Amino acid sequence: MKVRFCFSAEQIKNIALVSMVIDHAAVGLIEQSELASGVAWSLCGTAMRLVGRVAFPLFAFMIAEGAAHTRDRRWYALRLLLLAVISEIPFDLVAGGTWLFPADQNTVFTLLLGLLAVWAGDLICGTGSGVSYGNRKKTGDGGRKAVGQRRFPLEYERYIRVLAAVPFGLAAYYLKTDYGFMGVLLIVILYTLRTEPQLRTAVCAVFLFCMYMDFYGAAACVAIFLINRYNGEKGGGNGRIFYLFYPLHLLVIRGIKMAVGL
Repeated sequence: MKVRFCFSAEQIKNIALVSMVIDHAAVGLIEQSELASGVAWSLCGTAMRLVGRVAFPLFAFMIAEGAAHTRDRRWYALRLLLLAVISEIPFDLVAGGTWLFPADQNTVFTLLLGLLAVWAGDLICGTGSGVSYGNRKKTGDGGRKAVGQRRFPLEYERYIRVLAAVPFGLAAYYLKTDYGFMGVLLIVILYTLRTEPQLRTAVCAVFLFCMYMDFYGAAACVAIFLINRYNGEKGGGNGRIFYLFYPLHLLVIRGIKMAVGL
């Protein structure tokens, strides 16, 4: 059956950005203010957080896709690290209402650890150069083949990749990054099962429900629908907009809160 509509990477990223802004606005303008004591505002905040549950699975998917196609994982990881460090104070101002909020570190740290976990899995399994899964060598017919050779049968490789992700998940847990251990594992799952959409759908649906154990998990599953409509195309737009948008939108939310006295 032909899919009537689908999304490019740029469109999925934009949906994730909108969802993220709504989620962070709920945290910074409602939950971290006196508005949270009102029933109507509290319900509004809950509805906004439900919409916001879509964001992280989509960003996790984009990291998985980026890991598969980037030309240089080292530069990709460095960009994420710089963004995570730059964004930490704006994130703390929104999430904790203070310049320093040790209880929660921003989501970009989790995305970075997920990328490193994928990278480690490729190194162990021998399915890439260790620098870029997208590295290719020319073949006789003019095509290209991936550098590296599988060291394990595919059925074992999945479990090995999950085990390889454990140290990075533990790092996320102890560093108290947003979404923590489960967030790192979700990125690895999306990467490992990216060529098996039916299995990916089933595993991610169960995983997201277990990740939240409430109706937020059901809301997060909307992301699976969007991921399954990914057409594999990059789409238009500036691919670097996230790196500027993420810290700026947090500062704007904080500025609005201060301006209206919440």
